[in-house]
Amino acid sequence: MEINENLQSERNLKGAEFEKTGNFKEAIELYEKNVEESFKGNHPYDRLATIYKNQNDIDNEIRVLEKAIIIFEEITIEDRIEGLPKLFRFKNRLEKALHTKTQLAKQKKSKLK
Repeated sequence: MEINENLQSERNLKGAEFEKTGNFKEAIELYEKNVEESFKGNHPYDRLATIYKNQNDIDNEIRVLEKAIIIFEEITIEDRIEGLPKLFRFKNRLEKALHTKTQLAKQKKSKLK
């Protein structure tokens, strides 16, 4: 599959416009398409993780962060200087999201008792 980087960039810009108008469903669709195509930049991963976190959709937040880590591990191997700090940032966000998921599961379990 050939990747059109201009189209991916356009999706990111349009997604940001949708976010500004509160149209998160359309923003998610555009960002998800870039994630599906393994976009080599942080924008769709950052935005999706934030949107999903704000929607309390922890599973999708985790999925997107895991994908970002895979992409930025590849970028770091390719010796792109910006890759390493972003990789660490995504790993930190994933750790926090996993912690939140664990805490929520514990709360749910204690409510069932």
